[in-house]
Parts: sequence; C-alpha cells; structure tokens
Amino acid sequence: MKKVRVNITLDQSIHEKATFFSKKEGKSLSENIELFLDNYAQQKLKGLISEPMSPYDAAPPLQNSVVEIFKRLHPEQQTELVHYAEFLLTKNPNPPQRASLFGLYKGKIFMSDDFDEPLEMFKEYMP
Repeated sequence: MKKVRVNITLDQSIHEKATFFSKKEGKSLSENIELFLDNYAQQKLKGLISEPMSPYDAAPPLQNSVVEIFKRLHPEQQTELVHYAEFLLTKNPNPPQRASLFGLYKGKIFMSDDFDEPLEMFKEYMP
C-alpha cells in the first residue's frame, strides 16, 4: 500500500489529548488518524453517514419549503404555480438591488507621507 503524507492543523488542546490517548493505546497519532479516516470511508461507502451540506450550497428554508410543496403538486397545479410566479415577476420586474459600497470610506482613510520610507528597525540592514 502506497503511503502519502498529510498535513493537518488543529487546536493544540485537541492535539495534546489525541497524542495522550494514542500513546496510552500504544499507537502513534498518525496510526489513529489513519484508522479514523479508514473507518469514516467505510461508513461513508455503506451509507451510514452523509456529508454535511455546505453553507454555500444550502438553499434558504423558504426556498426549500416552496420546492417541497411544488414536488407534491399535481402537474397541472405545478403549471399553474409557475404561471402565478411569472405573474408575480411582472408585477415587480426590477427587484431592489443592494447599494454599492464603493467609495464608502472616501476621504476617511489616509496614508502617512512617509509610508514608503524604510522603517527605523531595518536601518542597520540598509546600504
């Protein structure tokens, strides 16, 4: 079996606890992480666990409920609902747009005149 190196970053207290329990079991932390990931993959393949939905993929709750209601409707009612939605769009064809934040802080942020000058702490390294 070919091994690959994986770098992970985690909270120091979690690392200390995991290292403590790994040593107590007579295993390295790497061995326990490998066992954990293998167990996760096996459960995933068996369908025992599912991936959490990304917050970027999640539809708003109201949108989810509309979709669920739409799915339960008879095809004729679905068509009627689509026509009604199109009617609602014609009532307000230009939904409100978000205000631009461009230029919000104009004139409120300033750079010092000596911004590009070398810092005092690095003077000894300068030619």
